[in-house]
Amino acid sequence: MKLLNIILMCFLGLSCSTVVVSENTRDTPTIKEYKARVTYYYPQSPYWSKVSCPKSKTAKEGITIAAHPDFKYGTKIYIPELKNTVGDGVFTVQDRGPAVTRKVASRGRAYVFDVFVSSNAKLRHMTSLKPEYMKVYVVLDK
Repeated sequence: MKLLNIILMCFLGLSCSTVVVSENTRDTPTIKEYKARVTYYYPQSPYWSKVSCPKSKTAKEGITIAAHPDFKYGTKIYIPELKNTVGDGVFTVQDRGPAVTRKVASRGRAYVFDVFVSSNAKLRHMTSLKPEYMKVYVVLDK
């Protein structure tokens, strides 16, 4: 697990210049793995391109992801399966929604992460190309 944390920290650009592995490192974020349902949304109307995070104004492909309230705004989410198909696979929690909050797409059995994409065509492409459930890595602040 330590090796996975180091690899993900380097990928996410978190203190990668000098990595010291220690059980008591306070600066090292915790990375938690989930098997989650990944869905997609797009700007079908002006309403859908606005986000609920007070620091962000609009959703951006490759950046914006909607997540359960267990994950604070600004939390980094890495979905390796989406690398090079929707940005670099690293997203920032900038949105909420009743479907992700109630875990509708997973029927309440797993977290749901809703990835913002630029168009309906991209949404259809992603849903036909990628699996519904994927490994999702969440960088948790200490």
